Amino acid sequence: MRPSLAHGADKPSRSGVLAPQAGGCSERVAVRLGRRHTFLAVGGVIAVCYVGLAVLLIGSGLAFTHVMAHGRIGHWDDHVNTWFAAHRSSTWTKISADLTLLADTLGVAVVGAAVTVLLLVRRWGHSALLLLIGLGVELSAFLSTTYLVGRPRPHVAHLGSTPSTFSWPSGHSAATFVLYGGIAVIVMAATSRLLPRILAWVAAVAMSRIYRGEHHPTDTMAGVILGVGALAAAVFVIRTWGASGRRPSQPEGETARRVEPGEVPMAAR
Repeated sequence: MRPSLAHGADKPSRSGVLAPQAGGCSERVAVRLGRRHTFLAVGGVIAVCYVGLAVLLIGSGLAFTHVMAHGRIGHWDDHVNTWFAAHRSSTWTKISADLTLLADTLGVAVVGAAVTVLLLVRRWGHSALLLLIGLGVELSAFLSTTYLVGRPRPHVAHLGSTPSTFSWPSGHSAATFVLYGGIAVIVMAATSRLLPRILAWVAAVAMSRIYRGEHHPTDTMAGVILGVGALAAAVFVIRTWGASGRRPSQPEGETARRVEPGEVPMAAR
């Protein structure tokens, strides 16, 4: 018979994507770095994920900026931006401004902080820090990449104020995916229809950045890749954190059975 859940264990809705799997990669990392050094394991995973994302985006950004931008891909990038600039209207300009505002730094920070506080109040433990970790990795990799690559923004009229950062990658697209994709991960058990809506939202924000002349299409693609990587990194960090606090290969939500004096353990039978 399957043992019952331990008192105070995570709810079933939280035992899916955020829970470390017995014998999984997150547990192996926790074992290798030492279960008594939880923060070492968590910090090490965050650092490795940041470096991996930064190297990937910086390398691809330099290739796009100095090589591919002068070929067919670069011409396609410019053509898309020019087409959007030539087909602007007051209605779509207003819609793109609203989407940009909700995906701006302040909007992302407010929503992310509100969700994190709510989860902390509801005692979700380290799972409540998913958005904080994901947005932290995303922002760090974004800042490292945009200034090192230095790709110029599209040569079309820009709508509204232009950030001091460069075009590659799109920080709005990345942050939007981490924020709302992270919320989708948290409430995935509640509705299976949420994830497609989140993807549609990210696509709308990405299109608004192209429409307003702030980014090339490839910049928004890179931003989505950054968002996916940062969110995946945050999920892996949470799993590693959870694995650091339990015994190796102990199934999530199960407690070890106490061996009475004189009783032969099951493994020895």
